[in-house]
Amino acid sequence: MLRRSLLKTCGAATALWATSSFAQKDVPVATSPANAATPLTKLSLYIPGGAGGGWDQTGRALGAAIQSAGLARELAYENKGGKGGTIGLTDFVERFNRDPAALLIGGMVMLGAIAVNRPAVTLAQVSPIARLTNDFMVLVAPSGGRFPDMNALKEAMRKDLSTVGFTGGSAGGVDHMLAGMIARQLRLDVGRLKYLPTSSGREAMDLLEKGEVQIAISSYSEFQTAIENKSLTPLAVSSRKSLHGIPSLNELGINTDLGNWRAVFGPGQISEADRSNLRNIVITATQTPSWKQALQREKWTNALMYGDEFTKVLMIEQSMASAVAMMLKLKA
Repeated sequence: MLRRSLLKTCGAATALWATSSFAQKDVPVATSPANAATPLTKLSLYIPGGAGGGWDQTGRALGAAIQSAGLARELAYENKGGKGGTIGLTDFVERFNRDPAALLIGGMVMLGAIAVNRPAVTLAQVSPIARLTNDFMVLVAPSGGRFPDMNALKEAMRKDLSTVGFTGGSAGGVDHMLAGMIARQLRLDVGRLKYLPTSSGREAMDLLEKGEVQIAISSYSEFQTAIENKSLTPLAVSSRKSLHGIPSLNELGINTDLGNWRAVFGPGQISEADRSNLRNIVITATQTPSWKQALQREKWTNALMYGDEFTKVLMIEQSMASAVAMMLKLKA
């Protein structure tokens, strides 16, 4: 999704885009069965985001699936958010990088945060285990307020971009990227974009309620309850076509789409055998009824990918995230 959006919104990236063998189509989902996994006595599952956020939902759903498969007798969850997961990433590397029984949740948000914040510790210090899901962002506004639909938002942005406050995940993450892409599609000065980062959809909704911002962007699953009880009005979704009964940005005249995939990583300094075991544990967990129910409940798209294929795609996506951050002038 990022690759299509980059091509549409940033013409200067054409040369970089052309180098990608995945540019013209979505990467196929892996379906190969896992090898036998060795159960662990205790598994540490590190979530570099706030409680209730997308990574937290993903991590706890994965943990439940791992336990349902009998692959971990005990699970220890730890949350530590900040700067798009880069604070937690650094902590994970410092404490768990030789631990054969530890996993880190991450995803597209982290790539954007790395591109913007340029931390000393990056995903080069951990082991890609598997991509798990893909999700799409939805733009929401308080019901009965200033923005009943996307046309009202576009009009206000064109009139004075600085009067519209956006919120979402971390600086440089997919939510921030999407706000910048929309502004660019409207031919506005992205440097005037007002964006307040948060650590979860719950925090973003609090800012909306206080009137500190007017538009929130996050995965549909994080706003689902508020949309269903009509306290929030969905304006558009970042998929190519309408989804969950919400029109897409493309359908509303903004030629942009963007997906938010989530993945799991392992310690960087463990043996290949231990790395393979963690991968087999995760793949086996994704085949359980527990995980399949989570996909349906949270409305996530299954996007399982692992091995060399995932590693190669990860490298391409990091390059693309860096290009988008530069061209949209995203700042932490």
